[in-house]
Amino acid sequence: MSASVNARLLRFGWRFPFARVCSSRRPVTLVYHSIPRGHHKARAPDAGSIELDARSFERQVAFLKRTFDPIFPADCDAQRSRFGKIQVLLTFDDGFRNNAEVAAPILRKYGVPALFFVSSRHATSGKYLWFAYLSILAKYFKGAGFVFRDRFMDMSPERREATVNELRQTLVGLKPHPGAMYRAIEEELPPLEDFVSEPELLDRCAGMSVEQVEELARDPLFSIGTHTVDHPYLTRCEEGEMARQIADNKVWLESVCKRECDAIAYPLGDYDLTVLRWCRELGLTRGYAVDPRLKMDCRLELPRVGIYRPSLDYLRFKVQHGNLIRMLGLKVG
Repeated sequence: MSASVNARLLRFGWRFPFARVCSSRRPVTLVYHSIPRGHHKARAPDAGSIELDARSFERQVAFLKRTFDPIFPADCDAQRSRFGKIQVLLTFDDGFRNNAEVAAPILRKYGVPALFFVSSRHATSGKYLWFAYLSILAKYFKGAGFVFRDRFMDMSPERREATVNELRQTLVGLKPHPGAMYRAIEEELPPLEDFVSEPELLDRCAGMSVEQVEELARDPLFSIGTHTVDHPYLTRCEEGEMARQIADNKVWLESVCKRECDAIAYPLGDYDLTVLRWCRELGLTRGYAVDPRLKMDCRLELPRVGIYRPSLDYLRFKVQHGNLIRMLGLKVG
């Protein structure tokens, strides 16, 4: 079942007196992604959309600290009392540089723990995750278009969204995944440095440096988890590549962090039985999905609730009812 939740319900549904009693007594795991310093007015068709930035993220963290009970990953097996505050675990996917430079200082300010899942590819300067490349291409590309494999890719305002979606499907379909996709991006598509300033690239597209990952790992407030090397669709990888994506990222993180990394977040929420088997063989004990699809291993299929908007009403509604929304198949973006 798929339906849009009425905006009035989103705004007022959490205000009912019985909301806390009816909410899950298990901790709710939230997932964030990029937290740039400020808004950017893009040329893309979705230029009017509102994203989370440093200011709105701080409002959310202060709200979570005041209204709920932020917890560490080790506390996730506990249950709250019926009238106790809902427990929330904050997680961050991908390992963007702005997680270290923007999100982490805000979390420290309010004493809110977090678990960061870090892909290692973009720890190298000038390397970007494929979906981040496409996002920046859509927002910043200044020309009328470009040629890719003998086809003109129309980047006019009217066609830009459709063109980037088409390019995404083409790249994801290249084999072997994800190597062929990254070769195409680096050898055949426009370099981001040609039309994006260095400060914007660092704020919106670059990954954490090794030093930044080390700094987060030293902070007792934070934990680090694996998120693969290149952020592929794991189920599109050949099995050997699937295992390498997880194992190499885990080894790299453990060498940088000087501690064991036993948790994984599946890129794009994509996993299957083979992925779960490799996670067990590699010593991963907790796996974070978005929508658990197999329901075969509860510790490797932990649900999460995505946070994509700055609204506090939206945030509170998703904390209180996100698990129910997910089970019912409702859609609240």
